[in-house]
Amino acid sequence: MKKNLLFIGLLLALFACNNTPKANQETTPKEPDAPVTVAKAIELISDSIAFDSTNARLYMNRAKAYFATEQIGQAMVDINKSLQLEPNNVETYLLLADVYYALGDQENIASTLNRAVEINSLDPRPLVKLAELNLLQQNFNLAIGYVDKSLQLSSYNPKAYFVKGMCYMAAKQDTANALKNFQLASEQDDSFYDPVEQISRIYAAQQPPYAMDYLRKAQQQFPDIPTARYELALYLQSHGKPEEALLHYDTLLMLRPDNYIVLFNKGYVNYVYLENNDVALDYFNQALALNPNYLDAKYNMGRVLEQMGDYSQATEIYKEVLKTQPDYKLAIDALNRVQNQETGL
Repeated sequence: MKKNLLFIGLLLALFACNNTPKANQETTPKEPDAPVTVAKAIELISDSIAFDSTNARLYMNRAKAYFATEQIGQAMVDINKSLQLEPNNVETYLLLADVYYALGDQENIASTLNRAVEINSLDPRPLVKLAELNLLQQNFNLAIGYVDKSLQLSSYNPKAYFVKGMCYMAAKQDTANALKNFQLASEQDDSFYDPVEQISRIYAAQQPPYAMDYLRKAQQQFPDIPTARYELALYLQSHGKPEEALLHYDTLLMLRPDNYIVLFNKGYVNYVYLENNDVALDYFNQALALNPNYLDAKYNMGRVLEQMGDYSQATEIYKEVLKTQPDYKLAIDALNRVQNQETGL
């Protein structure tokens, strides 16, 4: 279920019972309780609903928990119940818009968000979500219009600046304005990774003198986000530091051993930058074992075999690539090149 465009978050508001110790109880400090799982949260909220069945906020909180575990039907039931009890709650309409987004129902997303704007025209959040929806629909000018309206209501609005940056990138390839808005989003919320990711990609493409420093800083700022490490590794491998790139790829594989893209990249670094052909073949084979249809890995395996002088096996691999994708130009060129090698032309 795609959630990244609408910036969905699980915000469970659990109301605990009064746990004040009785006068004769010992108050020796205890180990902290284990974090509450989403399933346990649903159970706790359900218990609360059993005692207070007219509390709209409880239904909304349980809907959020259901939505977080992709139980869309149950989430919708609770949202409808919450709206019956409290029909003018903007928070509930924002959640409903996220559910419609998960269902791919763009028409109902728009009507739901417009209803939220009617309820509270001073709340910038529905406007930002309307901007996100129009960005998705490639209505870029309309999206920017919604962003600007939201910023008039609140200049502290990192998501609005991020959406505006994405509009500039998608609509006009206006890197300068995109970068400006991504930087504003990042400055306003230093825990918001999405604008940092876009800045990293812009710097990597433009290759300014400080690109590598920025990518390193981004990875250090977000050590638990694999994309930050991956973007850095990509830049390192093509800018004279392939060994350091491999270290970052190793870390990524520790987190996800089945990441065939990273395995392919390790093969590519060994083949192109380090000329370790046998090692490269091993990584390409590992990538293909996880995804047999990964043509880039198959093609590059042919390139390694060709470089090693095994023209017969390289030819078979190029033919396999073309059987799957007849217009794979690199494989066409490679097959012609190998055939010329074999015929001595």
